[in-house]
Amino acid sequence: MRGMILAAGLGTRLRPLSYELPKPVVPVLGRPLCSYNMEFLRRTGIRTFVMNLHTHPKLIQQRVTGWAGKGVRVDFTLEPVILGTGGGIWNARELLKGGTFVTMNGDTVVSFPFASALAFHREKKALATLILFPDTAKRYTPIWVGEEGRITGFGNEAGEGTRSGFYTGCQIVEPALLARIPPARASCIIRETYTPLVAEGAPVFGFLSSGRFQEFGTPADYLEGTLAMLSGKKQAVKPPDADGDGVTIIPPVYISPKAKLTRGARVGPSAVIEDGATVAEGASVSRSILWPGAVLPAGEELAGAILTPRRRIQAG
Repeated sequence: MRGMILAAGLGTRLRPLSYELPKPVVPVLGRPLCSYNMEFLRRTGIRTFVMNLHTHPKLIQQRVTGWAGKGVRVDFTLEPVILGTGGGIWNARELLKGGTFVTMNGDTVVSFPFASALAFHREKKALATLILFPDTAKRYTPIWVGEEGRITGFGNEAGEGTRSGFYTGCQIVEPALLARIPPARASCIIRETYTPLVAEGAPVFGFLSSGRFQEFGTPADYLEGTLAMLSGKKQAVKPPDADGDGVTIIPPVYISPKAKLTRGARVGPSAVIEDGATVAEGASVSRSILWPGAVLPAGEELAGAILTPRRRIQAG
C-alpha cells in the first residue's frame, strides 16, 4: 500500500502562523506536523508516500525528507492552482494506481486501530472506506450509514440511515476510484465523487472507530493540540546548554536539546521550547510554545501564547 498526505492548502485559518511556515511543517514537539500521520501509516507497514504541495513546496520537501530519512520514500506532486481533496488525489493518480492506498490530511494527528479498518475494507470489498469517529458534540458534518456500514449520505439533510460520526480525513481507497474523480480540475472528494457514487449504490463504506483526532486548524487549535500531545510526557530533560543551575523546569515540558535556557528561567508546566529558541534570564513560560529561533526576553512572561521569531500570538 501507499499513503498520501494531503498538504496543498493555504493554511488560512492558521494565520498569522502560516505566514511564517506552511501548516504541514509547523513544529510539533520537534517534528513537522505532517510527520505524525506519516509515522502512523508507517507503523502499518506503508513505506512509500505521496504529498501534494502548493505553498512553499521546496521548504516542505526539505523538512519532510529531512524527517523521513532513508527509511521512507516520499514523492511530491505540485499544484500551481490548488486542486482540492478530489483533484489533488486525481493529480497524483500515476503514483497511486498500483493498488490499495490510504489518504490522510497533513494538518491533523489521527490514530485508530488501522488493522481492523483494513480488514473491514477488504471484507466488504469496498471501493472506499472512510474512517469515522463519534461526534457527540455534533461539531462536524455528519456521515449517514446504513446496514453493514454502507454510507447513505452526507450532511444534515441526508435523511436515510443512522447518523454515525464525522469523517476524520482518513480513507482506504481502491485505485478504481481514480476514474470517478472529475479530471484535470479542482474538486471536493465528498461532494463531487462520493455523493454521486453513494446515489448509485456504489460500495462506499464508513468504518466507525475511535482513537486520537487532534486538529491544528487555528492558532488556538495548534496550541491546544500540541499541549495535549505533550501531556503524556512525564519527565523533563534540561538541555545541555542550560546556563547554570538556576533554571526551574516543571513538567510536562518539551525542550529541544538545541534550546537555550538562561539562569533564572522558569519553564513549565505545559511548555514547548523548540530547536534554537531562547528563554532569557528570569523569563517564564507556561502553556506556551516557543518556535525555532524565538527569543523570550529577560524577565518576560509567556502564558497561553505562541512566540515565533517575528510575532507573539495570544492563543489560550
